[in-house]
Amino acid sequence: MKLKIAFKIITGLVFGLSFNMHAQTINPSKSLEVYLLIGQSNMAGRGTLDAQSQITSDAILMLDKTNRWVIAKDPVHFDKSSAGVGPAISFAQSMLQDKKNIQIGLVPCAWGGSPIKVWQPGAKYFDNFPYDEAVQRAKIAMEKGFLKGILWHQGESDNDPKKAEVYLEKLKTLVGNLRKDLNAPNLPFVAGEIGYFNKENYINATINKLPDELEHTAIVTAQDLTDKGDHLHFETPSARELGKRYAAAMKKLEQESSKGTGKPRVVLTFDDAEISHFTNVAPLLLKYGFDATFFVCEFPVRNQEEKKEYMTWKQIKALHDMGFEIGNHTWHHKNVTKLPRQEIENELNYIEEKCKEFGIPKPISFAYPGNRYDSISQVVLKEKGYQYARAGGSSLYDAGKDSKLIIPSYTVASADKLKNRVTTVLEGLGSNDTLVLTFHGIPDRIHPDYSTSLEFLKELLQYMKEKQFKVIAIKDIENNLEKNNGKIRL
Repeated sequence: MKLKIAFKIITGLVFGLSFNMHAQTINPSKSLEVYLLIGQSNMAGRGTLDAQSQITSDAILMLDKTNRWVIAKDPVHFDKSSAGVGPAISFAQSMLQDKKNIQIGLVPCAWGGSPIKVWQPGAKYFDNFPYDEAVQRAKIAMEKGFLKGILWHQGESDNDPKKAEVYLEKLKTLVGNLRKDLNAPNLPFVAGEIGYFNKENYINATINKLPDELEHTAIVTAQDLTDKGDHLHFETPSARELGKRYAAAMKKLEQESSKGTGKPRVVLTFDDAEISHFTNVAPLLLKYGFDATFFVCEFPVRNQEEKKEYMTWKQIKALHDMGFEIGNHTWHHKNVTKLPRQEIENELNYIEEKCKEFGIPKPISFAYPGNRYDSISQVVLKEKGYQYARAGGSSLYDAGKDSKLIIPSYTVASADKLKNRVTTVLEGLGSNDTLVLTFHGIPDRIHPDYSTSLEFLKELLQYMKEKQFKVIAIKDIENNLEKNNGKIRL
C-alpha cells in the first residue's frame, strides 16, 4: 500500500517538476497561503459550470493532479468526471479581500462518496488512499507556501442515526491526525454542515459539537442553501455562498489564533542560522506548540570547526517543513547602514535565491544585522516586498506607533543583565501587550556574550505556557482580533 502511494506521489512530483521549471504561476514577491480541501462530493463540487467559472486570477492557484501549481479554475477537484462548481474558488476570492502581496494556493483532495472511516492513515477508498494522499499533497504544497488551514465538508455518507453517534470522535481523531502529521498543532479547521435539503439530517447536530470539543475549529451553516434537484448536492450559487461562509469562519480562526484572548503575545525570533536552532530549539517549540521566526544568513566563519556551528540549507528547509517562518538576515550579516543600495539588494537577493532553490517561500520578514537600520535600507526592503523588519530598542511593539519595518525587540541571553531584564519584562506584560524576543545560539559557542542556555530557554517557554501567552512568528504580528475560546460558528 505504501509503495503504491509513494509511486503516485513521486510520479506526480517528477511530472510536476518538469513543468514548474517554466511555470510562472507562483509569484516570488508574494506569500503563498495554502489551504487543504478535503471531504466528499460537496467539497469537490457538483454545481453546473457557467460563465463565471471561466473567470480566473493569477492570485488563486491550485495544485493539480500532477502536483503542479496552475491557475485555479472550476472544476478545482478531479475526483470524478462529474466534478463542477464547489466552494473552493469563492473561498479563495473572499480570503484575498483586504489582503495584499499574497496568493492563495488550493490543495484539492476531496473524494465524492467517501465516508469518514476512509479519512484515516492507511485507509483505502477504491484505488485511492484519501488521508495519506491529502497529507502528502499538503506537504508538497508546503514546499512553496505556508499551510494556513483545512476545509472539511463531509457527512452525507454518514448521515444515519448509528453512524452519527460515533461521528464526532472520528472527526476529532481526523483533526488530531492531520495536525500531528502536518506539524501544525493549532492549524485552523473549518467543517461545513450538510445541506438541509437532505431527506434525513442526523449528522449536522453532531458536526456542530466540534468547536466545543477542539480549539481552533469552526462550523459553517448550510441554512438557506439549495440543492441542484437531487436532494444531495449544492447548486452553483449555493456552492459559492458556502465558500464565502468558509472564508468568513477561516478568517476569524486565523485572527484569533494569532492574537489570543486578551493575553500577551510573544514573538520568538532566532538569528544567524545557528545549529542549535535545529538541534535544541525546534524540538522544544514543537513540544510546546509555539511558533517562531528563524532569521537566516551565512555568517562568516574562520575555520571548519566554526562551520559546524551553523545550519546547512537542508536543515533550514527542515525548519520550514516543520511550519516555522524563515526570514532574511542578509547573506554575510553585514551592517546595512554601511552598504550602498545595490549591495543591500545583493545581500537580500542571495538569501531569497537560496530559499527558492530549497523550496522555501520568499521571505517577507527581515532582521537588521546588529539591529542597525537607516532610511535607505527601509526603502529597499519596501521595494522588494518585505512586510516586517525587526530591530532592537528594548521596548514593546505598539502597532499604532511603530513602523512594521522597525519592529522593536529585546535581546535574550543568559548574562545576568539581559536575563534579568527579559524576565522582568515578561512578568510585567499586560493584556494585549506584544513582546518581540531576539535569541542567538542556544547555546552560542561562537558569540558567548549572546549565548542563551538551554535551561533558561526552557524556563521562558514553560512560563509562557503556564501564563497562556500567545507565542507567534513575526509574520503574524499584525493580527489583532480577540479570541473567543477557540469557538466560532457562522
